[in-house]
Amino acid sequence: MINVPRALQATCTKLQQRLGRIDNLSGNGEHRLVLGGELLRFPYRIYADATDLFRLASHLHGDARGLCLCLLSRHCDGHVRQRAIETLGPSPKPWVHAFQLALLGEYVDEVASAVAIPARQTGLQRYAALIGENRAFFDLCRQRAASYWDAYYRARYPSLRMFPAHRLLLQMERAARSP
Repeated sequence: MINVPRALQATCTKLQQRLGRIDNLSGNGEHRLVLGGELLRFPYRIYADATDLFRLASHLHGDARGLCLCLLSRHCDGHVRQRAIETLGPSPKPWVHAFQLALLGEYVDEVASAVAIPARQTGLQRYAALIGENRAFFDLCRQRAASYWDAYYRARYPSLRMFPAHRLLLQMERAARSP
């Protein structure tokens, strides 16, 4: 279900033991990204009791808490995804940035707006390596953001550049190109 960079493996193993089984429906898909040459793989969606996961996260600290909240950002309920990102807050960890980036290729503009706050607080230039190693994924997120804008948000945001996910992706790309 989850592959993480070497530095996070012990934390992930302990967290998975505490989580028990997360109902990750087959065929649900997954995201595969590279961080510093190492694989980060996580589910597209999880189907688990959000109350239990938030309760667990509230008793965890450091990377275990962050990883638990990142997994909650993959929940099937958009309100849960938004709350997870807001609870997590800013982080300098590249693996957190990967979970945030994945949310920008989705259809809920409130989640993208929630991602923008910690991303800007952390500094958009911190996403440069992630974007560089995962260019195809980044481009797919941009394409999806444009598609969701066109299908659902054109009336609310007259210009694609005003759509929160697309705007943040453009800002990340600009920051990644800056020295």
